[in-house]
Amino acid sequence: MGSDEDLLPADIKKEILKKVNFVRRQPKKGDEVEIHYTASLDGALLDTSCNGPPISFTLGMGSVMEAWDRIVATMRKGEIARFTVPEMYLSGGPSQYLAKLPDDGQEVRYEMELVQVVGIRDLFGDGSVIERIHDDGEEYGISPKAGDELQINYELSLKSGKILDSRPGMDFRMVSHAANGVLCSKAIQKSIETFKLNSCGTLVCRSEYIRKEGDGGFEITEDVLIKIQLLQIYEFEDCGKKAFWEEGLVLKKAIQPQRCRLCPGFDGTWCKVKLLSAKLAEEELVQEEEEIETTVGKGELCDALEATCAAMRKGEVSLVTVKDLTLLTPGKPDLKVPEGASGPIVFKLEMVDFGSPGPEEGPSENLLLLNLAKDVKAKGSEHFKLGRFRLAQERYSRVIQLLPKYRKPLGATTNTEVFTEWVEKKTAEELKHSSRLNLAACAVKLNLHYAAARYADEVLKEDPKNIKALYRHAQGSLGANDFEVAAKDCKKILELEPSNKEAGLLLRKVKQTEKEQDKAQREQFGASLGRKLI
Repeated sequence: MGSDEDLLPADIKKEILKKVNFVRRQPKKGDEVEIHYTASLDGALLDTSCNGPPISFTLGMGSVMEAWDRIVATMRKGEIARFTVPEMYLSGGPSQYLAKLPDDGQEVRYEMELVQVVGIRDLFGDGSVIERIHDDGEEYGISPKAGDELQINYELSLKSGKILDSRPGMDFRMVSHAANGVLCSKAIQKSIETFKLNSCGTLVCRSEYIRKEGDGGFEITEDVLIKIQLLQIYEFEDCGKKAFWEEGLVLKKAIQPQRCRLCPGFDGTWCKVKLLSAKLAEEELVQEEEEIETTVGKGELCDALEATCAAMRKGEVSLVTVKDLTLLTPGKPDLKVPEGASGPIVFKLEMVDFGSPGPEEGPSENLLLLNLAKDVKAKGSEHFKLGRFRLAQERYSRVIQLLPKYRKPLGATTNTEVFTEWVEKKTAEELKHSSRLNLAACAVKLNLHYAAARYADEVLKEDPKNIKALYRHAQGSLGANDFEVAAKDCKKILELEPSNKEAGLLLRKVKQTEKEQDKAQREQFGASLGRKLI
Protein backbone atom coordinates (compact mmCIF):
# COMPACT_ATOMS: atom_id res chain seq x y z
CA MET A 1 0.00 0.00 0.00
CA GLY A 2 1.38 3.43 -0.92
CA SER A 3 2.23 6.23 1.52
CA ASP A 4 -0.22 9.05 2.26
CA GLU A 5 1.85 11.33 0.02
CA ASP A 6 1.38 8.91 -2.89
CA LEU A 7 -2.38 8.51 -2.36
CA LEU A 8 -3.35 12.10 -1.47
CA PRO A 9 -3.07 15.08 -3.81
CA ALA A 10 -0.77 17.77 -2.45
CA ASP A 11 -3.65 20.20 -1.89
CA ILE A 12 -5.52 17.84 0.49
CA LYS A 13 -4.03 18.23 3.98
CA LYS A 14 -4.17 15.41 6.55
CA GLU A 15 -3.78 15.57 10.33
CA ILE A 16 -3.98 12.32 12.33
CA LEU A 17 -6.02 12.70 15.52
CA LYS A 18 -5.97 9.06 16.62
CA LYS A 19 -3.07 6.96 15.42
CA VAL A 20 -3.41 3.17 15.26
CA ASN A 21 -0.95 0.35 14.88
CA PHE A 22 0.70 0.24 11.47
CA VAL A 23 -0.27 -3.44 11.06
CA ARG A 24 -3.99 -2.54 11.00
CA ARG A 25 -5.66 -3.09 7.64
CA GLN A 26 -5.44 -0.22 5.16
CA PRO A 27 -8.23 -0.47 2.57
CA LYS A 28 -7.54 -0.94 -1.12
CA LYS A 29 -9.71 -0.43 -4.17
CA GLY A 30 -12.70 -2.80 -4.07
CA ASP A 31 -12.73 -3.21 -0.27
CA GLU A 32 -15.92 -2.47 1.63
CA VAL A 33 -15.51 0.25 4.27
CA GLU A 34 -17.59 1.86 7.00
CA ILE A 35 -16.93 5.42 8.15
CA HIS A 36 -18.19 8.16 10.44
CA TYR A 37 -17.61 11.73 9.36
CA THR A 38 -18.10 15.30 10.48
CA ALA A 39 -17.92 18.13 7.92
CA SER A 40 -17.31 21.72 9.01
CA LEU A 41 -16.53 25.12 7.53
CA ASP A 42 -14.59 27.69 9.55
CA GLY A 43 -15.56 25.82 12.72
CA ALA A 44 -19.26 25.68 11.90
CA LEU A 45 -20.85 22.21 11.61
CA LEU A 46 -22.13 21.38 8.15
CA ASP A 47 -23.00 17.69 8.36
CA THR A 48 -22.25 14.55 10.45
CA SER A 49 -23.01 10.84 10.47
CA CYS A 50 -22.20 10.37 14.16
CA ASN A 51 -25.85 10.39 15.21
CA GLY A 52 -26.64 7.28 13.19
CA PRO A 53 -25.08 4.11 11.81
CA PRO A 54 -21.76 4.27 9.93
CA ILE A 55 -21.77 5.04 6.21
CA SER A 56 -20.88 2.01 4.04
CA PHE A 57 -19.42 2.04 0.53
CA THR A 58 -17.01 0.21 -1.77
CA LEU A 59 -13.71 2.05 -1.99
CA GLY A 60 -12.47 3.40 -5.31
CA MET A 61 -15.56 2.56 -7.34
CA GLY A 62 -16.94 6.12 -7.64
CA SER A 63 -19.95 5.43 -5.44
CA VAL A 64 -19.13 8.42 -3.17
CA MET A 65 -17.51 11.82 -3.68
CA GLU A 66 -13.93 11.80 -4.95
CA ALA A 67 -12.61 13.23 -1.66
CA TRP A 68 -13.86 10.24 0.35
CA ASP A 69 -12.31 7.69 -2.01
CA ARG A 70 -9.00 9.52 -1.78
CA ILE A 71 -8.81 10.23 1.95
CA VAL A 72 -10.16 6.86 3.21
CA ALA A 73 -7.50 5.07 1.11
CA THR A 74 -4.83 6.70 3.35
CA MET A 75 -6.36 5.50 6.64
CA ARG A 76 -6.17 2.35 8.73
CA LYS A 77 -8.99 0.64 10.59
CA GLY A 78 -9.74 2.54 13.81
CA GLU A 79 -7.85 5.67 12.75
CA ILE A 80 -9.36 9.15 13.17
CA ALA A 81 -7.98 11.95 11.01
CA ARG A 82 -8.79 15.50 9.95
CA PHE A 83 -8.62 16.48 6.29
CA THR A 84 -8.76 19.90 4.67
CA VAL A 85 -10.34 19.34 1.24
CA PRO A 86 -10.52 21.86 -1.64
CA GLU A 87 -13.86 22.28 -3.38
CA MET A 88 -12.67 20.54 -6.58
CA TYR A 89 -12.76 17.13 -4.81
CA LEU A 90 -16.25 17.58 -3.33
CA SER A 91 -18.23 16.17 -6.23
CA GLY A 92 -19.72 12.82 -7.19
CA GLY A 93 -21.68 10.24 -5.26
CA PRO A 94 -25.11 10.45 -3.57
CA SER A 95 -26.62 13.91 -3.31
CA GLN A 96 -27.46 13.45 0.38
CA TYR A 97 -23.77 13.83 1.26
CA LEU A 98 -23.34 16.89 -1.00
CA ALA A 99 -26.47 18.89 -0.16
CA LYS A 100 -25.06 20.71 2.87
CA LEU A 101 -21.65 21.49 1.35
CA PRO A 102 -20.84 25.04 0.13
CA ASP A 103 -20.73 25.71 -3.58
CA ASP A 104 -18.66 28.88 -3.47
CA GLY A 105 -15.20 27.24 -3.76
CA GLN A 106 -14.38 27.17 -0.04
CA GLU A 107 -12.34 24.37 1.58
CA VAL A 108 -14.23 21.93 3.81
CA ARG A 109 -12.72 20.27 6.83
CA TYR A 110 -13.63 16.58 7.32
CA GLU A 111 -13.01 14.69 10.54
CA MET A 112 -13.17 11.04 9.51
CA GLU A 113 -13.11 7.75 11.44
CA LEU A 114 -12.53 4.48 9.59
CA VAL A 115 -14.80 2.15 11.55
CA GLN A 116 -14.56 -1.08 9.55
CA VAL A 117 -12.74 -2.58 6.58
CA VAL A 118 -13.89 -5.75 4.85
CA GLY A 119 -11.02 -6.90 2.65
CA ILE A 120 -12.17 -8.26 -0.72
CA ARG A 121 -9.93 -10.53 -2.82
CA ASP A 122 -10.44 -12.67 -5.91
CA LEU A 123 -8.55 -15.78 -4.75
CA PHE A 124 -7.77 -17.32 -8.13
CA GLY A 125 -8.20 -14.25 -10.34
CA ASP A 126 -11.13 -15.74 -12.27
CA GLY A 127 -14.08 -14.81 -10.06
CA SER A 128 -14.65 -18.42 -8.96
CA VAL A 129 -13.91 -17.74 -5.27
CA ILE A 130 -14.21 -14.31 -3.65
CA GLU A 131 -12.69 -13.83 -0.20
CA ARG A 132 -14.21 -11.40 2.33
CA ILE A 133 -12.14 -10.75 5.49
CA HIS A 134 -14.32 -9.41 8.32
CA ASP A 135 -11.81 -9.52 11.18
CA ASP A 136 -8.02 -9.44 10.87
CA GLY A 137 -7.53 -11.13 14.25
CA GLU A 138 -4.35 -10.59 16.22
CA GLU A 139 -2.30 -7.61 15.11
CA TYR A 140 0.95 -9.48 15.59
CA GLY A 141 1.83 -13.11 15.18
CA ILE A 142 2.52 -15.65 12.49
CA SER A 143 0.41 -16.83 9.58
CA PRO A 144 -0.02 -20.50 8.64
CA LYS A 145 2.35 -22.02 6.09
CA ALA A 146 2.44 -25.20 4.04
CA GLY A 147 2.55 -28.29 6.24
CA ASP A 148 1.08 -26.64 9.35
CA GLU A 149 -1.77 -28.15 11.33
CA LEU A 150 -4.50 -25.74 12.42
CA GLN A 151 -7.70 -25.57 14.41
CA ILE A 152 -10.49 -23.69 12.64
CA ASN A 153 -14.21 -23.03 12.77
CA TYR A 154 -15.83 -24.12 9.49
CA GLU A 155 -19.38 -23.50 8.30
CA LEU A 156 -20.80 -24.24 4.84
CA SER A 157 -24.10 -22.61 3.89
CA LEU A 158 -26.19 -21.53 0.93
CA LYS A 159 -26.79 -17.84 0.25
CA SER A 160 -30.33 -18.39 1.50
CA GLY A 161 -28.87 -19.05 4.95
CA LYS A 162 -29.39 -22.83 4.99
CA ILE A 163 -26.43 -24.46 6.77
CA LEU A 164 -25.13 -27.58 5.02
CA ASP A 165 -22.15 -28.40 7.25
CA SER A 166 -20.79 -26.96 10.50
CA ARG A 167 -17.57 -28.07 12.22
CA PRO A 168 -16.51 -25.87 15.11
CA GLY A 169 -12.94 -26.47 16.31
CA MET A 170 -12.01 -28.88 13.52
CA ASP A 171 -8.40 -29.82 12.75
CA PHE A 172 -7.22 -28.66 9.35
CA ARG A 173 -3.92 -29.51 7.64
CA MET A 174 -2.19 -27.23 5.17
CA VAL A 175 -1.45 -30.14 2.84
CA SER A 176 -3.24 -31.87 -0.04
CA HIS A 177 -6.82 -30.61 0.07
CA ALA A 178 -8.23 -34.13 -0.16
CA ALA A 179 -6.88 -34.90 3.32
CA ASN A 180 -9.24 -32.51 5.13
CA GLY A 181 -12.57 -33.96 4.02
CA VAL A 182 -14.32 -30.61 3.57
CA LEU A 183 -15.69 -28.76 0.57
CA CYS A 184 -13.36 -26.26 -1.17
CA SER A 185 -10.35 -27.20 0.96
CA LYS A 186 -7.96 -25.86 -1.69
CA ALA A 187 -9.60 -22.43 -1.55
CA ILE A 188 -9.60 -22.47 2.25
CA GLN A 189 -5.86 -23.19 2.28
CA LYS A 190 -5.12 -20.34 -0.11
CA SER A 191 -7.25 -17.92 1.91
CA ILE A 192 -5.98 -18.92 5.33
CA GLU A 193 -2.31 -18.42 4.34
CA THR A 194 -2.79 -14.70 5.11
CA PHE A 195 -4.75 -15.19 8.36
CA LYS A 196 -3.50 -14.55 11.88
CA LEU A 197 -5.03 -16.00 15.05
CA ASN A 198 -8.75 -15.20 15.36
CA SER A 199 -8.94 -13.88 11.79
CA CYS A 200 -12.41 -14.45 10.37
CA GLY A 201 -13.57 -14.47 6.76
CA THR A 202 -16.11 -15.75 4.26
CA LEU A 203 -15.46 -17.38 0.91
CA VAL A 204 -18.13 -16.94 -1.76
CA CYS A 205 -17.67 -19.98 -4.03
CA ARG A 206 -19.32 -20.22 -7.44
CA SER A 207 -21.18 -23.44 -8.18
CA GLU A 208 -18.98 -24.04 -11.25
CA TYR A 209 -15.87 -24.05 -9.05
CA ILE A 210 -17.47 -26.46 -6.58
CA ARG A 211 -18.40 -28.92 -9.33
CA LYS A 212 -14.83 -28.73 -10.65
CA GLU A 213 -13.31 -29.41 -7.23
CA GLY A 214 -15.80 -32.14 -6.25
CA ASP A 215 -19.06 -31.84 -4.35
CA GLY A 216 -17.81 -33.31 -1.04
CA GLY A 217 -20.96 -35.40 -0.71
CA PHE A 218 -23.35 -32.47 -1.28
CA GLU A 219 -25.54 -31.80 -4.30
CA ILE A 220 -24.54 -28.20 -4.99
CA THR A 221 -26.36 -26.33 -7.76
CA GLU A 222 -25.87 -22.76 -6.51
CA ASP A 223 -23.16 -20.55 -5.01
CA VAL A 224 -22.20 -21.29 -1.41
CA LEU A 225 -20.67 -19.39 1.52
CA ILE A 226 -17.86 -20.85 3.60
CA LYS A 227 -17.20 -19.10 6.91
CA ILE A 228 -13.78 -19.79 8.42
CA GLN A 229 -12.06 -18.60 11.57
CA LEU A 230 -8.48 -19.44 12.53
CA LEU A 231 -8.47 -20.54 16.17
CA GLN A 232 -5.02 -22.02 16.58
CA ILE A 233 -1.78 -22.87 14.80
CA TYR A 234 -0.43 -26.02 16.39
CA GLU A 235 3.29 -25.98 17.15
CA PHE A 236 5.46 -29.08 16.84
CA GLU A 237 8.73 -29.74 18.63
CA ASP A 238 11.03 -32.74 18.93
CA CYS A 239 11.68 -32.70 22.69
CA GLY A 240 14.05 -35.66 22.46
CA LYS A 241 16.21 -33.90 19.89
CA LYS A 242 16.28 -30.79 22.10
CA ALA A 243 17.60 -33.03 24.89
CA PHE A 244 20.40 -34.22 22.52
CA TRP A 245 18.70 -37.58 21.89
CA GLU A 246 17.90 -39.14 18.53
CA GLU A 247 15.10 -37.68 16.43
CA GLY A 248 11.49 -38.82 16.80
CA LEU A 249 11.58 -40.32 20.30
CA VAL A 250 9.43 -37.68 22.04
CA LEU A 251 7.30 -35.43 19.80
CA LYS A 252 5.29 -32.54 21.24
CA LYS A 253 2.28 -30.96 19.53
CA ALA A 254 1.21 -27.76 21.32
CA ILE A 255 -2.56 -27.55 20.87
CA GLN A 256 -2.67 -24.49 23.12
CA PRO A 257 0.70 -22.86 22.45
CA GLN A 258 2.00 -19.85 24.33
CA ARG A 259 3.84 -17.03 22.56
CA CYS A 260 6.94 -16.87 24.71
CA ARG A 261 10.41 -18.41 24.63
CA LEU A 262 10.91 -19.13 28.34
CA CYS A 263 10.75 -22.80 29.35
CA PRO A 264 12.18 -24.69 32.37
CA GLY A 265 15.13 -26.49 30.73
CA PHE A 266 16.98 -29.29 32.53
CA ASP A 267 19.05 -27.18 34.93
CA GLY A 268 16.94 -27.67 38.03
CA THR A 269 13.88 -25.43 37.64
CA TRP A 270 10.83 -26.23 39.75
CA CYS A 271 7.64 -26.85 37.80
CA LYS A 272 4.03 -27.92 38.21
CA VAL A 273 2.59 -29.99 35.37
CA LYS A 274 -0.88 -31.49 35.02
CA LEU A 275 -1.27 -34.90 33.39
CA LEU A 276 -4.65 -34.75 31.68
CA SER A 277 -4.63 -38.10 29.89
CA ALA A 278 -2.43 -40.87 28.51
CA LYS A 279 -3.69 -43.06 25.68
CA LEU A 280 -2.43 -46.25 24.08
CA ALA A 281 -4.45 -46.40 20.85
CA GLU A 282 -7.97 -45.75 22.21
CA GLU A 283 -7.29 -47.15 25.70
CA GLU A 284 -7.06 -44.53 28.46
CA LEU A 285 -4.25 -45.34 30.90
CA VAL A 286 -4.95 -42.51 33.38
CA GLN A 287 -8.07 -42.79 35.51
CA GLU A 288 -8.08 -39.16 36.66
CA GLU A 289 -6.08 -35.99 36.12
CA GLU A 290 -2.90 -35.78 38.16
CA GLU A 291 -0.96 -32.64 39.12
CA ILE A 292 2.75 -33.26 39.62
CA GLU A 293 5.28 -30.91 41.21
CA THR A 294 8.88 -31.69 40.37
CA THR A 295 12.29 -30.28 39.60
CA VAL A 296 13.06 -30.77 35.92
CA GLY A 297 16.24 -32.77 35.40
CA LYS A 298 16.15 -34.41 38.83
CA GLY A 299 14.77 -37.66 37.44
CA GLU A 300 11.49 -37.84 39.35
CA LEU A 301 9.58 -38.03 36.07
CA CYS A 302 10.10 -40.68 33.42
CA ASP A 303 12.62 -39.77 30.72
CA ALA A 304 9.90 -38.87 28.19
CA LEU A 305 8.17 -36.39 30.51
CA GLU A 306 11.48 -34.95 31.75
CA ALA A 307 12.31 -34.03 28.15
CA THR A 308 8.79 -32.72 27.53
CA CYS A 309 8.53 -30.54 30.64
CA ALA A 310 11.95 -29.04 29.93
CA ALA A 311 10.56 -27.70 26.61
CA MET A 312 7.06 -26.49 27.64
CA ARG A 313 5.91 -22.89 28.13
CA LYS A 314 3.78 -21.70 31.03
CA GLY A 315 0.09 -22.27 30.23
CA GLU A 316 0.86 -24.53 27.27
CA VAL A 317 -1.28 -27.61 26.63
CA SER A 318 0.32 -30.28 24.45
CA LEU A 319 -0.15 -33.75 23.05
CA VAL A 320 3.09 -35.70 23.50
CA THR A 321 3.75 -38.84 21.44
CA VAL A 322 6.23 -41.31 22.93
CA LYS A 323 7.23 -44.06 20.51
CA ASP A 324 9.82 -45.86 22.67
CA LEU A 325 8.06 -47.28 25.74
CA THR A 326 11.37 -47.76 27.58
CA LEU A 327 11.29 -43.97 28.10
CA LEU A 328 8.30 -44.38 30.45
CA THR A 329 10.13 -46.12 33.30
CA PRO A 330 11.38 -45.46 35.87
CA GLY A 331 9.69 -42.30 37.13
CA LYS A 332 6.25 -40.71 37.24
CA PRO A 333 3.57 -41.31 36.15
CA ASP A 334 3.10 -44.94 37.11
CA LEU A 335 1.25 -46.19 34.04
CA LYS A 336 -0.22 -49.68 33.77
CA VAL A 337 0.91 -50.39 30.22
CA PRO A 338 -0.48 -53.72 28.94
CA GLU A 339 2.14 -56.43 28.54
CA GLY A 340 3.38 -56.71 24.98
CA ALA A 341 2.21 -53.20 24.02
CA SER A 342 4.36 -51.58 21.36
CA GLY A 343 3.09 -48.00 21.57
CA PRO A 344 3.04 -45.21 20.82
CA ILE A 345 1.54 -43.61 23.92
CA VAL A 346 0.07 -40.11 23.62
CA PHE A 347 0.07 -37.90 26.72
CA LYS A 348 -1.96 -34.74 27.14
CA LEU A 349 -0.12 -32.32 29.43
CA GLU A 350 -0.61 -28.81 30.75
CA MET A 351 2.32 -26.79 32.10
CA VAL A 352 0.65 -25.04 35.03
CA ASP A 353 3.61 -23.10 36.40
CA PHE A 354 7.37 -23.11 36.80
CA GLY A 355 10.11 -21.13 38.52
CA SER A 356 12.70 -18.81 37.03
CA PRO A 357 15.18 -20.73 34.88
CA GLY A 358 18.69 -19.40 34.44
CA PRO A 359 19.94 -18.14 31.08
CA GLU A 360 20.39 -20.86 28.47
CA GLU A 361 24.05 -19.91 27.98
CA GLY A 362 24.72 -20.10 31.75
CA PRO A 363 26.10 -17.42 34.11
CA SER A 364 28.15 -14.59 32.64
CA GLU A 365 30.95 -14.96 35.21
CA ASN A 366 33.46 -17.66 34.27
CA LEU A 367 33.84 -19.06 37.79
CA LEU A 368 30.08 -19.49 38.16
CA LEU A 369 29.89 -21.01 34.68
CA LEU A 370 32.55 -23.60 35.48
CA ASN A 371 30.88 -24.44 38.79
CA LEU A 372 27.55 -24.95 36.99
CA ALA A 373 29.25 -27.22 34.43
CA LYS A 374 30.77 -29.29 37.25
CA ASP A 375 27.35 -29.66 38.92
CA VAL A 376 25.74 -30.64 35.62
CA LYS A 377 28.42 -33.27 34.99
CA ALA A 378 28.00 -34.64 38.53
CA LYS A 379 24.24 -34.94 37.96
CA GLY A 380 24.92 -36.79 34.73
CA SER A 381 27.13 -39.27 36.56
CA GLU A 382 24.42 -39.74 39.18
CA HIS A 383 21.89 -40.56 36.44
CA PHE A 384 24.38 -42.94 34.78
CA LYS A 385 24.89 -44.92 38.00
CA LEU A 386 21.11 -45.30 38.32
CA GLY A 387 20.82 -46.58 34.75
CA ARG A 388 19.11 -43.39 33.49
CA PHE A 389 21.35 -43.22 30.44
CA ARG A 390 19.11 -40.84 28.47
CA LEU A 391 19.15 -38.26 31.27
CA ALA A 392 22.90 -38.76 31.70
CA GLN A 393 23.35 -38.22 27.96
CA GLU A 394 21.51 -34.89 28.18
CA ARG A 395 23.57 -33.69 31.16
CA TYR A 396 26.93 -34.53 29.58
CA SER A 397 25.85 -32.84 26.32
CA ARG A 398 24.81 -29.80 28.35
CA VAL A 399 28.33 -29.51 29.80
CA ILE A 400 29.77 -29.22 26.28
CA GLN A 401 27.08 -26.70 25.33
CA LEU A 402 27.89 -24.55 28.37
CA LEU A 403 31.62 -24.40 27.61
CA PRO A 404 32.19 -23.14 24.06
CA LYS A 405 35.66 -21.97 23.10
CA TYR A 406 34.35 -18.73 21.60
CA ARG A 407 31.24 -16.65 22.18
CA LYS A 408 29.88 -13.38 20.82
CA PRO A 409 29.23 -11.00 23.75
CA LEU A 410 25.99 -9.02 23.80
CA GLY A 411 26.31 -6.05 21.47
CA ALA A 412 29.60 -7.26 19.95
CA THR A 413 30.17 -8.00 16.28
CA THR A 414 32.97 -10.57 16.66
CA ASN A 415 33.52 -13.70 18.72
CA THR A 416 35.90 -13.63 21.65
CA GLU A 417 37.48 -16.38 23.76
CA VAL A 418 35.30 -17.35 26.71
CA PHE A 419 38.16 -18.43 28.95
CA THR A 420 41.39 -16.46 28.83
CA GLU A 421 42.96 -17.53 32.14
CA TRP A 422 45.08 -20.68 31.77
CA VAL A 423 43.55 -22.41 34.82
CA GLU A 424 39.98 -21.72 33.65
CA LYS A 425 40.78 -22.84 30.13
CA LYS A 426 42.34 -26.09 31.41
CA THR A 427 39.36 -26.79 33.71
CA ALA A 428 36.88 -26.23 30.85
CA GLU A 429 38.78 -28.53 28.47
CA GLU A 430 39.00 -31.27 31.11
CA LEU A 431 35.26 -31.05 31.76
CA LYS A 432 34.46 -31.31 28.04
CA HIS A 433 37.02 -34.11 27.60
CA SER A 434 35.53 -36.27 30.38
CA SER A 435 31.95 -35.46 29.27
CA ARG A 436 32.69 -36.73 25.74
CA LEU A 437 34.10 -39.94 27.19
CA ASN A 438 30.97 -40.32 29.31
CA LEU A 439 28.77 -39.60 26.28
CA ALA A 440 30.52 -42.44 24.48
CA ALA A 441 29.76 -44.70 27.47
CA CYS A 442 26.08 -43.65 27.36
CA ALA A 443 25.95 -44.33 23.63
CA VAL A 444 27.38 -47.83 24.17
CA LYS A 445 24.71 -48.55 26.80
CA LEU A 446 21.99 -47.28 24.44
CA ASN A 447 23.35 -49.29 21.48
CA LEU A 448 24.11 -46.08 19.58
CA HIS A 449 27.27 -47.50 18.10
CA TYR A 450 28.12 -44.82 15.56
CA ALA A 451 27.55 -42.11 18.17
CA ALA A 452 29.86 -43.92 20.62
CA ALA A 453 32.64 -44.02 18.02
CA ARG A 454 32.05 -40.36 17.13
CA TYR A 455 32.30 -39.11 20.73
CA ALA A 456 35.46 -41.19 21.27
CA ASP A 457 36.90 -39.80 18.03
CA GLU A 458 36.56 -36.25 19.36
CA VAL A 459 38.70 -37.18 22.37
CA LEU A 460 41.27 -39.07 20.29
CA LYS A 461 41.85 -36.06 18.04
CA GLU A 462 43.34 -34.25 21.03
CA ASP A 463 44.66 -37.28 22.94
CA PRO A 464 45.44 -40.20 20.55
CA LYS A 465 46.68 -42.43 23.39
CA ASN A 466 43.67 -42.07 25.68
CA ILE A 467 42.90 -45.64 26.82
CA LYS A 468 39.20 -45.01 27.65
CA ALA A 469 38.61 -43.30 24.32
CA LEU A 470 40.29 -46.12 22.39
CA TYR A 471 38.27 -48.73 24.29
CA ARG A 472 34.92 -46.96 23.69
CA HIS A 473 35.84 -46.35 20.07
CA ALA A 474 36.45 -50.07 19.76
CA GLN A 475 33.11 -50.85 21.40
CA GLY A 476 31.29 -48.51 19.03
CA SER A 477 33.10 -49.92 15.99
CA LEU A 478 32.29 -53.49 17.04
CA GLY A 479 28.60 -52.59 17.40
CA ALA A 480 28.72 -51.03 13.91
CA ASN A 481 30.37 -54.22 12.55
CA ASP A 482 33.57 -52.34 11.70
CA PHE A 483 35.75 -55.22 12.89
CA GLU A 484 38.98 -53.98 11.37
CA VAL A 485 38.85 -50.64 13.23
CA ALA A 486 37.71 -52.31 16.48
CA ALA A 487 40.62 -54.77 16.35
CA LYS A 488 43.07 -51.96 15.57
CA ASP A 489 41.85 -50.00 18.63
CA CYS A 490 42.22 -53.02 20.91
CA LYS A 491 45.74 -53.74 19.66
CA LYS A 492 46.75 -50.13 20.23
CA ILE A 493 45.49 -50.35 23.84
CA LEU A 494 47.50 -53.53 24.37
CA GLU A 495 50.62 -51.83 22.97
CA LEU A 496 50.17 -49.01 25.48
CA GLU A 497 49.05 -51.28 28.35
CA PRO A 498 49.97 -54.93 27.69
CA SER A 499 48.23 -56.01 30.92
CA ASN A 500 44.86 -54.46 30.03
CA LYS A 501 42.51 -57.45 30.42
CA GLU A 502 39.38 -55.64 29.18
CA ALA A 503 41.06 -54.80 25.87
CA GLY A 504 42.22 -58.42 25.49
CA LEU A 505 38.71 -59.74 26.12
CA LEU A 506 37.21 -57.21 23.70
CA LEU A 507 39.73 -58.18 21.02
CA ARG A 508 38.73 -61.84 21.35
CA LYS A 509 35.07 -60.81 21.15
CA VAL A 510 35.78 -58.83 17.98
CA LYS A 511 37.48 -61.82 16.33
CA GLN A 512 34.76 -64.22 17.44
CA THR A 513 31.93 -61.92 16.24
CA GLU A 514 33.65 -61.43 12.88
CA LYS A 515 33.97 -65.22 12.42
CA GLU A 516 30.33 -65.78 13.30
CA GLN A 517 29.20 -63.08 10.89
CA ASP A 518 31.40 -64.44 8.08
CA LYS A 519 29.95 -67.89 8.65
CA ALA A 520 26.37 -66.59 8.63
CA GLN A 521 27.02 -64.67 5.41
CA ARG A 522 28.56 -67.69 3.70
CA GLU A 523 25.56 -69.79 4.66
CA GLN A 524 23.13 -67.11 3.48
CA PHE A 525 24.81 -66.25 0.21
CA GLY A 526 25.87 -69.84 -0.42
CA ALA A 527 22.25 -70.96 -0.12
CA SER A 528 21.13 -68.09 -2.36
CA LEU A 529 23.74 -68.99 -4.97
CA GLY A 530 22.70 -72.62 -4.80
CA ARG A 531 19.06 -71.73 -5.44
CA LYS A 532 20.04 -69.61 -8.44
CA LEU A 533 22.13 -72.44 -9.95
CA ILE A 534 19.25 -74.89 -9.54
